[in-house]
Amino acid sequence: MANPKISKQQMLHLLDKLSNDEGFRGRFEHNPRAALAEAGVSAAQIAAFPAEQLAPNTLAEKSVFVAEHKRVANDLADECMCMIIPQPHLGPPRKR
Repeated sequence: MANPKISKQQMLHLLDKLSNDEGFRGRFEHNPRAALAEAGVSAAQIAAFPAEQLAPNTLAEKSVFVAEHKRVANDLADECMCMIIPQPHLGPPRKR
């Protein structure tokens, strides 16, 4: 499976919503696939995500998305790889 990719503008929009919109954050936690579509990510782009990344989960604090928004905004890339959606993890490191 190819790595999912979205444009820099799509990523900035998504990170802004994950940083500031409580309703969107809640929808994203319960149904990431629908929330990505709501944020303007195409069905083809969403289909490239591994299924485990589209499962309901708890998001990281807003500050994580604010920091990532700043990083992406200052990056020169026009396209972003979407391999891992930030989420909290407590406990021993996960095996990959």
